Amino acid sequence: VPVPVGPALPRRDHDDSMHRHARLMLILFKPWRHASDLLSGAQSWLDAYEDFLKDCPAETLAVIDNMQLLHECKDSRDAHYARRR
Repeated sequence: VPVPVGPALPRRDHDDSMHRHARLMLILFKPWRHASDLLSGAQSWLDAYEDFLKDCPAETLAVIDNMQLLHECKDSRDAHYARRR
């Protein structure tokens, strides 16, 4: 299982990181050669990401969902340890 090194992956369930999440998922999973391949015209990252998800392969969707599950598992772990104190 690959483990990314560097800053934490942005979460899709927090308003403050939704745009970063959309941008990173497009960069990782949408085929592109130039930055202009990721967005069309004056499209926002969120709009481009929503368009990408409509035609995205099921395997890619599963990977994106699993990336979010990592955050949710960490939240559950933290809540569990907080209750034990």
